[in-house]
This record gives sequence, structure tokens and C-alpha cells, in this order.
Amino acid sequence: METQKCVLYDRDCIGCLECEICDLDENKICDNCGKCLDIRDYATLRIDKIVRSPQDK
Repeated sequence: METQKCVLYDRDCIGCLECEICDLDENKICDNCGKCLDIRDYATLRIDKIVRSPQDK
């Protein structure tokens, strides 16, 4: 049987469920609300240059 690797520490998973705890409220199990992430409704992308191949002329 293959063991899983821990996502937080350099070891095999021991089933402590520390990876399931909310980053904002340590008394809560993570429910993937995304409040700990810096997610915005918009994003800006800066384009430095466009490279075309000579065949695209």
C-alpha cells in the first residue's frame, strides 16, 4: 500500500488533519471559501511585446 506525502511537512502523512484547518480561524475546518486568498474580480495583464513568426505576414 502506497502512503501519501504530507502537504505541509517533509514526511509521510500521519493523518493529523493539520492541512484541513482554516488559515484564518484555527477552530474551523477549511471549507474552501477563498477568504485567505487575494482573489479579485478583475485582473490586469501587461503585454511587453508580441512576437510573430515571419510566416504570419
